[in-house]
Amino acid sequence: MNYAKQLGRMIYSSPQLMMRLQYLREIHAEAYLSAGVIRNMVWSNLHDQVYCLDKTEIDVVFYDVKDYSGSLQQHLGQQLKQKFPGNDWDVVNQAYVHLWYKTDDGNVISQYASLFDALSVWVETSTAIAVRLKEHDQLELIAPFGLNDLFELKLRWNARLVSYATFLQRIQSKRFLQRWHKLVIVDEPLKDQRENHLECISVHEIQ
Repeated sequence: MNYAKQLGRMIYSSPQLMMRLQYLREIHAEAYLSAGVIRNMVWSNLHDQVYCLDKTEIDVVFYDVKDYSGSLQQHLGQQLKQKFPGNDWDVVNQAYVHLWYKTDDGNVISQYASLFDALSVWVETSTAIAVRLKEHDQLELIAPFGLNDLFELKLRWNARLVSYATFLQRIQSKRFLQRWHKLVIVDEPLKDQRENHLECISVHEIQ
């Protein structure tokens, strides 16, 4: 089984995650669950740990240049919080991150061209993933660096936006190595190996 199908099996097997994906599709079909909620689920599964979404932070991303005021971003956050109050929802329109984000050196960044472009600067390659549920419960995955590092338990620094020191600080603050002991830090810096990696899978393909 390839990694995309393996990820699909994990997601389809999680009623908690499917409920949130289905509701997100209902309120905004172009929004994705992303980053830690997917990454942590995979790592927990690969460590034979029970993964529970209660009281966890969940990142939601979308890309909409028309929502300059941020009203859609705010409205989605309110709806998700009302529906699933046990989660801490972080909803971000990636089209306007450049208006408030600063680099380690205090510099501004350019506007992202797409959701794919936004994910491709995230700190670890294994975190750069987003998932949404399409019609007929088909999953769409965005993963600019593929899924190898995620499933091979590799912590690899992406140097496009943050320093190596920030990467190491994140590992320590999030207690990655303490929570998932099989993880390995890959010191080899990432070369620009971004792929046009967008894949759709359906539940019928993995049964």
